[in-house]
Amino acid sequence: MSRRNILSLYKKEILDVLRDKKTLIVMILIPLFLYPAMMLAMVFLMNYMNKENLESTYSVGIAAGEENQVLEGLLTDEEDAFEYLFEVTVYDKKEELEAALSRDAIHAYIALEEGETVPVYEIGYDMTNNKSLSAQGYISEILDEYKEKLRVELIQEYVEDYEAVLEPIDISYKNMASQEASMGSVVGMVLPMILIVSILMGAIYPAIDVTAGERERGTMETLMTLPVKVSELMTGKFLAVSTIAVFSALLNLLSMTFVGLYVYTSMDAVSDMGLNLVDYLPAVGILLVCLPVFALFTSAVCLCVCIFAKSFKEANNYSTPVLLVFMFASMATILPNINLDYKTALIPIVNISLLIKANFELEFQWPMIGLVILSNLIYAAVAVWVMSKLFSSEAVLFGEGFNGVKLFENRRNMKENQMPGVGDTILMFGIMLLVMIYVSSAAVLKLGIWGTGICQLLILLVPVLYAWYMKADFKKLFSLSAPNVKHLLGGVFMWLGIFLLEQVVLVLLSQWFPGMMQTSEDLNSIITAAGFIPAFIVVGISPAIAEEFAFRGFLFGTIKNKWKPWVAIVISALVFGAYHMNLLQFIGGTMMGIGLGYVAYKSGSIWVGVMMHFINNGLSVIFQFYPAVAEAIPILGEESYGVGDLLILAGVGLISVSIAQFLYRDKQQEK
Repeated sequence: MSRRNILSLYKKEILDVLRDKKTLIVMILIPLFLYPAMMLAMVFLMNYMNKENLESTYSVGIAAGEENQVLEGLLTDEEDAFEYLFEVTVYDKKEELEAALSRDAIHAYIALEEGETVPVYEIGYDMTNNKSLSAQGYISEILDEYKEKLRVELIQEYVEDYEAVLEPIDISYKNMASQEASMGSVVGMVLPMILIVSILMGAIYPAIDVTAGERERGTMETLMTLPVKVSELMTGKFLAVSTIAVFSALLNLLSMTFVGLYVYTSMDAVSDMGLNLVDYLPAVGILLVCLPVFALFTSAVCLCVCIFAKSFKEANNYSTPVLLVFMFASMATILPNINLDYKTALIPIVNISLLIKANFELEFQWPMIGLVILSNLIYAAVAVWVMSKLFSSEAVLFGEGFNGVKLFENRRNMKENQMPGVGDTILMFGIMLLVMIYVSSAAVLKLGIWGTGICQLLILLVPVLYAWYMKADFKKLFSLSAPNVKHLLGGVFMWLGIFLLEQVVLVLLSQWFPGMMQTSEDLNSIITAAGFIPAFIVVGISPAIAEEFAFRGFLFGTIKNKWKPWVAIVISALVFGAYHMNLLQFIGGTMMGIGLGYVAYKSGSIWVGVMMHFINNGLSVIFQFYPAVAEAIPILGEESYGVGDLLILAGVGLISVSIAQFLYRDKQQEK
């Protein structure tokens, strides 16, 4: 790539972005004025609410009677801290109290009733009325003080040393964390979400402008005709968006720092807080290193999403889910028992949030810091690679994008034997996810493992019905051609090879993440409780058909029709692994998904993958119910594996995969 071309394109993109007033407002004006305005508004609102509560008078009703005079005395006692808040009205009956509360004549009432052992003071209020709710809170506090007073008097009457009875022990608290770490913990719960959202907002508008904006202005085609490489064009856009995102994040951080210093100075003037702000300098320094790295990842993600949009409005719609995902992941700092460790340090967005919190708590775990930075660099590189592939695809740059979703068209007007688009695939999986959440969850709770079978049936029906509605070419989309014997034999060798390699990888990972195996054991216990026949049908047979039609059928067939086969293999494998929703099965599912996608492409038949899937799941059920079968197989029956065992497994696995590749050799296809 030419550095001169990249710099020229970078300068052009920066100037185009800065000409947009919306971007300048989001990037500069909002960070500089939003946080001071929010602080002043919050202080004003709190003062106004406190003043209104102190100056308000609350009408309280009580029932007439000698026994209720104590209530009136409590509410109008001059020594009571809340005596000026209440205006007492006496009613004859409790029914009158309830009627008065219903017509807003009083804000609350107190009715004395006879209980089984002690009198019961009933407080009536209207939760939908703020003044009534406040009155209920004040009355509860007064009655609690009155109850404590009665308790002391009763104990004092019968026990000489009543204080020892009331307070048999004393409890004191000693916070071993420093004052700086304690304050940093509070800051670390809020700061990550604000910074992450600010980086995203700083990246999303430039990303929209350099992608959908170019299309809307009609300049994308002109750029593609320039004597520059697509990689240079992509790099210039990426660097421009990253620069804006980093600059926006730094402005947000600077504005929040000024507001924080102002608040701290004001509070320190009233009561000496004694914080040593110098202790936070390393945390700020690490933050300044992490922000640009995270901005690279965020910018690449935004560009990957926005490249599909045809207009500024459409790109805004696509950015909403991205914003929700980033916000949700950044809230990891407020969840209990989630800390920065070797597992969470590998989760995008979550790792940067927990790192910021840990640093402001003055816990500088340098291996974790390095792992978070390294993982974000890797994720950014992967996102940039995906982005470069999308920019290189004319089907993405100049295709219909998500506008051509077939589900919203009248079926009578559709063409016969058409193929789904990317938008159709995303929508289909979205529908499948919703159906699984709302239907299959209830089915599993009601029917147990047979409910899981219903879930598999839904996984099969959703893509098939979607393809039927859009009049898709079933044979081409789902690869319904019959396989030959060589393809079936190659599928067996491919399954065996990936199965053995999968065992090697999982054994190695279990040494680093032992908690993963517990999840697998929990799932196995559910299968065992159902019995062999139900488990074999639901776990062994059903997924082999349903999941293959969804992932190697609809998903793989759509992507293969748009992009290169290896892209379809990788994407379908990753989605298949993520579908299992735990780390252990994600790794195994992705590895097996690559093999399933490979044989689906080479054989042109989904039935080879169905066979492989059945063998894999069916054997797992057999091993679960009959451990002796697994123990009879050399090496696989061992409880622990040495280095030699792992090398044997890996060697046999690679040989099996090589045999499968040899069986699938097709000279005409290779040409």
